[in-house]
Amino acid sequence: MILVSELRRRNVFRMAVLYAVTAWLIMQAAEVVIGLAHLPDWIGPTILGLLAVGFPIALIFSWFYELTPEGISLEKDVERGETSTRFMGGRLNFIFISLLCAAVILFSYDKWWMRGPPEKSIAVLAFTNMSNDPEQEYFSDGISEELLNVLAKIPGLRVAARTSSFQFKDENRDIIDIGQQLNVTHVLEGSVRKAGSQLRITAQLIDASNGFHLWSETYDRELANIFAVQDEISAAIVNALKEHLGLQVAAAPRVIATANTEAHEAYLRGRYLVVQRNRADIAGAVREFEKAITLDPEYALAHAELAMAVGLLSPFDDDLTITEAVARATLHAELAMTLDSSLAEAHAATGFVLWNQEGENLEEVLTQFEQAIQINPNYSIVYNWMGGLLKDDLGRYKEAFIASETAQRLNPLSIPANFNYIMSLINRNRLDEADRKIEKLAAIHPGAAGLARNFRTSVGGKWANFIPGILDGARMGLENPFAWNATAEHFAVIGLEKEALAISESPQLVVLRTLGKSEDAITTAQARLAEDPESLKARSELGLALASAGDYVRARPILEEMWQRSGGRVTGFGLFDTTGAAALIAIRRADGEEAKVGELIAAIKDDVRRNREAGIIRAELCCSVDYEEGLAAYLAGERERGLALIGKAAEDGYFIPPKEAYLQVLYDDPGFAPIRASQEARQRRERDRFLDIVCTDNPYATVWQPEEGTCEQFAATIGN
Repeated sequence: MILVSELRRRNVFRMAVLYAVTAWLIMQAAEVVIGLAHLPDWIGPTILGLLAVGFPIALIFSWFYELTPEGISLEKDVERGETSTRFMGGRLNFIFISLLCAAVILFSYDKWWMRGPPEKSIAVLAFTNMSNDPEQEYFSDGISEELLNVLAKIPGLRVAARTSSFQFKDENRDIIDIGQQLNVTHVLEGSVRKAGSQLRITAQLIDASNGFHLWSETYDRELANIFAVQDEISAAIVNALKEHLGLQVAAAPRVIATANTEAHEAYLRGRYLVVQRNRADIAGAVREFEKAITLDPEYALAHAELAMAVGLLSPFDDDLTITEAVARATLHAELAMTLDSSLAEAHAATGFVLWNQEGENLEEVLTQFEQAIQINPNYSIVYNWMGGLLKDDLGRYKEAFIASETAQRLNPLSIPANFNYIMSLINRNRLDEADRKIEKLAAIHPGAAGLARNFRTSVGGKWANFIPGILDGARMGLENPFAWNATAEHFAVIGLEKEALAISESPQLVVLRTLGKSEDAITTAQARLAEDPESLKARSELGLALASAGDYVRARPILEEMWQRSGGRVTGFGLFDTTGAAALIAIRRADGEEAKVGELIAAIKDDVRRNREAGIIRAELCCSVDYEEGLAAYLAGERERGLALIGKAAEDGYFIPPKEAYLQVLYDDPGFAPIRASQEARQRRERDRFLDIVCTDNPYATVWQPEEGTCEQFAATIGN
């Protein structure tokens, strides 16, 4: 009891409570600052650790020191009495009450203000098809999508993207729950009944915070007047929103009309199909858009959508080369711009087609995307494309992250927007955030979430973690060519050559080069270039394959061309990356042109700078900023610094390509030997860890088996 009394007299208890409240406030403020400034995840735990260390120090300070009217004094030097004790206690009480008020304010801000949806926001749900014919689904979807597009063009109004709002189709979900999921304050829902030439459209605007109806109306019209009734509905919605939200808009934007009703229906069928994002449906969408244009050759919107659909079809269709797709799509993008340059879709199509030209007119691509967004500020897919363009091709990594973040915010249930944003978080080592986003994505699309989780769990050189996730997806019937290609690369990294070559329909050049099959890589690259002689990507891949094999004479003109086309810029995934720069450095040096090496090293260093400024430390399996910086330093003659950074990258899990002729000077350096040995040891560990799973009781036997002889060789190795 004497100790407790003394602790109370010396205000140790008050100090403990005061310190706890102060620490909580500091952590809350730190969480906000870390999120806004995109600071590394380790800062939060470090602050918490420092605060934990400071706690006993504060208590010891309170025991030995006392605050008096004259200042801070040692407790033993203060004359005991009520005055000094009350003074110290009163000051601490005042500070405590002030901090407690601050904590209440911060808690209230976080709970009721900070986390709320934007006040001026709306989601348009898929209108219910009330027709007797289920095949009229495309029509009811089209009506709601066109209303969504009209609202999306209103300045100051945030509209949830179609991909997100249509996720709730055919689900009897509570409107309040939907509003929370989409982070909007209002929801528009309705139904469409189509019988012959007669239409009945019902629409209702709902407050998502309480489920109350703000406005509803039913429209009985002739099909021939479909655009007029859509304009009528959108005008009524805008007026209701103006009343409730104070929107500053004179009138609702007009629905884009065509003179031909059949052309419009074909367009709606095309839009219904293209969003399915699989080969058969995209091919069907192309046919529907072509039909719409045949019926109405001046239908600008159909031309724009056809251009984008052809571009989307190209990766799925082995019979359609990139060059052929670009030529076909360009015609319709140009027609869309000629017919109606005020269309956001026309600018989006123009930019998308230019982007598919692989490295050509990149600034013009960005301009077209920006104009599309200026017309339609809620055009989420364009934000997603812009993020890819800025990151992969232009190397403007800070802006790329903002674009990806915006796409995900506008379209919170979009699979590609979420996946790209998660990858951006992983690349910045914001792993806790990435984990949370992966869990949310899993509820939308388990396959995409699984692929993202594979990248996440393979961070730090745990390469074998990537493969089981893809095999799990295959067991669930999920197909993704990108996933299989990435799996082939991981097989090559852990040294399973036969598995790496067997898992993809056609061998990847990076896999062949990783395995040291330089001649096979050259043959494959030549064949792909012969199929599409105008493809810059195929030409660039041939240049790298030749350089990898040490055929500098044939590689040089190709790599020099890519360097010129890049505008002297090195980017992570663009036309000219660090690999191309390192290869061209070796080639110029072999030709005795040391004076021409500096510009390439400077370009690599500039890419490192832009990555660092954007908080990026890695980019999937292919890249490491430490390795890139270390390679630039090593090639510039800073041997010790270069090897240190390259070693750090390898230690953190970056796989250094082991058999590239243009890196021979690095391989021959004695300082690289321990780095190589460490990587080979990790490669063996990861290979054995994976084979230990699939060679005992293979859980993936229904979809994948190790190649003949692999498990026998593994068993022999373990036995020895």
